[in-house]
Amino acid sequence: MTNNSSFKRKLIASVVASSALAGLSGGVYAQDADAPMMDEIVVTGIRASLTRAMDIKRDSGGIVDAISAEDIGKFPDTNLAESLQRITGVSIDRSNNEGSKITVRGFGPNYNLVLLNGRKMPSVGDSRSFEFGDIAAEIVSGVEVHKTFSADNVTGGIGSMVNIKTARPLDNPGLNFSIGTKAMMDTTNETGDDVTPEVAAIISNTFADDTFGAQLALSYQERDSRLVNADVANWRNNFHTDAGNIDMSLVEDNRADPDGPTFYPRNFGYGIDDISRDRLNGQAVLQFAPTDKIEATLDYTFVDVDYEALNTGVGIWFSDTGDALTDGVIDENGTFVSVTEAGQDYASNIRRNTSETELDSVGLNVTWDVNENLALTFDAHDSSRLNQGVGRGNDAFLILGAVEIDEKTYDATAGEDIPFMHIDFLDDGAGIVDGVPTAASYDSLFAQSGININESDVQQFQVDGVWTTNDDSGLVSVDFGVAHTEIANRWRSFNTGQLPLGWYSDNQELWPADMFTALPTAGLFPSFSGGDTNVPVYHTWDFERGVAIAEQQWADHSASPLPDWGTAPEGTKMRADTSGSPVSDHRVTEETMSAYLQFNMEGELSGMPFQVVSGLRYEQTDVVSNSYQQDPLELVWQNPTEWGLNLAEDSTYTNRTGDYKVFLPSLDAALDIREDVIGRFSFSQSITRPTLGSMIGTRSVTDRPKPGERSGTQGNPNLRPFSSNNLDLSLEWYYDDASYASVGLFVKKVDNFIVDQFVSTEVLNLRDPLEGPRAQRAREELAAEGLEITDETVFNRINENQGTEGAITQVDADPLAPFEISTPSNMEEATLQGAEFAVQHNFSDTGFGVIANLTLVAGDLEVDNSSTDFQFVLPGLSDSANFIAFYDKNGLQGRIAYNWRDSFLNGVGQNNTPIYTEEYGQVDVTISYDLPFVDGLTVFAEGINVTDESQRQYARYENMFKHAEQYGARYNIGARYTF
Repeated sequence: MTNNSSFKRKLIASVVASSALAGLSGGVYAQDADAPMMDEIVVTGIRASLTRAMDIKRDSGGIVDAISAEDIGKFPDTNLAESLQRITGVSIDRSNNEGSKITVRGFGPNYNLVLLNGRKMPSVGDSRSFEFGDIAAEIVSGVEVHKTFSADNVTGGIGSMVNIKTARPLDNPGLNFSIGTKAMMDTTNETGDDVTPEVAAIISNTFADDTFGAQLALSYQERDSRLVNADVANWRNNFHTDAGNIDMSLVEDNRADPDGPTFYPRNFGYGIDDISRDRLNGQAVLQFAPTDKIEATLDYTFVDVDYEALNTGVGIWFSDTGDALTDGVIDENGTFVSVTEAGQDYASNIRRNTSETELDSVGLNVTWDVNENLALTFDAHDSSRLNQGVGRGNDAFLILGAVEIDEKTYDATAGEDIPFMHIDFLDDGAGIVDGVPTAASYDSLFAQSGININESDVQQFQVDGVWTTNDDSGLVSVDFGVAHTEIANRWRSFNTGQLPLGWYSDNQELWPADMFTALPTAGLFPSFSGGDTNVPVYHTWDFERGVAIAEQQWADHSASPLPDWGTAPEGTKMRADTSGSPVSDHRVTEETMSAYLQFNMEGELSGMPFQVVSGLRYEQTDVVSNSYQQDPLELVWQNPTEWGLNLAEDSTYTNRTGDYKVFLPSLDAALDIREDVIGRFSFSQSITRPTLGSMIGTRSVTDRPKPGERSGTQGNPNLRPFSSNNLDLSLEWYYDDASYASVGLFVKKVDNFIVDQFVSTEVLNLRDPLEGPRAQRAREELAAEGLEITDETVFNRINENQGTEGAITQVDADPLAPFEISTPSNMEEATLQGAEFAVQHNFSDTGFGVIANLTLVAGDLEVDNSSTDFQFVLPGLSDSANFIAFYDKNGLQGRIAYNWRDSFLNGVGQNNTPIYTEEYGQVDVTISYDLPFVDGLTVFAEGINVTDESQRQYARYENMFKHAEQYGARYNIGARYTF
């Protein structure tokens, strides 16, 4: 929901804060009139960066926005995505309060093509999105965001094409050197180092009369932080009727429509992630220009990111059937805003999430001016990305439970940001002291570990040419080119399976008290209202000791051999065994041949200079999908709250193919209405290809198939790309030095939208013990004895009746279990329209300036929040705005930037649940000073999210809580030396 008053308050606050920069004094940031004359003045800093970016915008054939480095080794923001959000129409997604991915004109990360020096890079996971946090801003010289599309553009983004450019030594002849150091202070950090280092250096030089150049750039960063969240895993639809076990006489039902749907929370809990990330970037460039007609560039880029997070989770889980409900409240929209259930569990879990990302890219570019009419460019690169992480969701985890519970409550009736969690423990419960769990209260649940390996490779060859006519026909030049691109992705998953540890078998004595540390629950969410609990402490514990106990329990009580968790040589990363066959092994190879022809024309229209660029691009794509996976054989009810699968020894192997062809016309026209006013018109067709993961050719299901969470996916290699007809109009006024104003209108009509349809279907012979005759008999016996009917009591009675202990495996008498299978298909179309307004103004020679922009976006799709059926939506649509005030004079630079994004539909979750992200505004501040007594030495300070903003999500309705993340501020102080 748009909150204009909130936006205005934050904007006013930012303007007031920016006015503090007005107290900075000084003369013109240029050579004084009385100073000695110099042969050359190299202008750097904020104003120079803005001038270069404005020149790119003005001289482009289509609608392009750009960001330029202020100086060698100095990009405007510490993160590329956070710089890009300053551009009109660009919003970002954050990961751990850091820019991660971008949304452009309402189209999210998968709809935007990101290039590095004009080349496609390997993707992240099974998507096509680019992880901006992997690339250090210090090695980047500029970024261009192409919002319109011409025939010579590489295809893949209907939102935008973003080209990240790095420096080249022959572009800056002579010796150039910059080194910068930072001390980063993340205010969220609790367990890591309060101050972490960042070092970046770039050096380049040219030799032999500037015919040979070499450059080396390196960047290393460490960051320690904490991310605290509250979360509901998912909401279950119509639990009062579909499950059939809720006693509605215990519920206060306030639905406006008595027959309308209801929505029941699956769980509620807190997560505390202590995160450590190390990032190393490097680039080496060699250039050779033996003549003024030939230039060759060889470059190598690498990225290495090590990530480790220790997550402590604590919270309550509700029953799989609702039969444990003792009290509830439903609001007018059908949301269970209060739920109280009897019995287990209050779980405490620790997850170790580790991953390593390696990116290597080798490229060769050769330009050749064959003669005065013909110029050719050859470009080739081979790039690979490897990401491997531990476990299910890249983690190894161990879960314990304080099981001595009488009742547990989720309460959102107060209407606060985060609901209330209330737990009543049994008075005589083991390890419960004065109603509070202690270390002695924790019993065994389960453990699991695995490793996911994702490999992505891109090989690309391009030949581009320009034929210059040198005549007066109006046709200035002809562009042409051909290219071949092959993208190959592979995903492998290895898993230990679950390690049962006794399943609530009074195993509290296994876990020594000195393994646990009690920490306060109060104060976890200072930026939100609510988030309270009557449990004053949560427990974290020694993960390594817990794993060792879990392994010993398995060895002592299991007839099967201990699955190999393995331990990395340094003893810090839990790993599953990768020596055997994987649980799954998927490969998707996409091969594309393309060719284009483009005509560049100039002339006059009513005496005004007029430029037209028109072209046609053709592409043919072939897809091959090979998959191997172990099929699920049986459902296993592991304990009252957990479920697993037994996998078949035999495996499924598939080999499927797909192909498509596209013709993409484009037309860009620019009219110089006056010397300082340009009008633009653009029409084009563009495509975004399906995500690579959506073309995996097998069906798979979740490895924790709890009732209400039984889901799966079915890929489709025959998917066609999204296709968009784009229309743009803009008017740009370049009225002064580094100053302009612009307004633009755009319309995008998108066909072949790929939609994930959720279909309830039976999978192989998977059967549900919870709904079988054994469970029905148990419920009847418990009811006759006047005992509570809960998942725990049903589970225990089944074991009692059949003389067994522990896990309950399906039998042939159990009914087949339905799974919600998500399958992608091309089936929808949508129209999106918007307007962009931007102004950049320098206040003459005062050193002060402002930048402001606003983007308004709307679509023809409306979401019915009350519907539990499938509906087509377009995630990511939101208005956004930026306000930046800066000062740049006499070596003193300061900037305050405010970025705002309105509420938006984030996507559709499980059970066809719309999920919304609330509006977010962030203030960043930087200040630097060129020390006068050391030429080239600059000291600086940076503040990111200085007002400690945080972010909240809800499902369907604002009081239907989904997720909240507690962010914090980051501060950097440092120095940079350049010559």
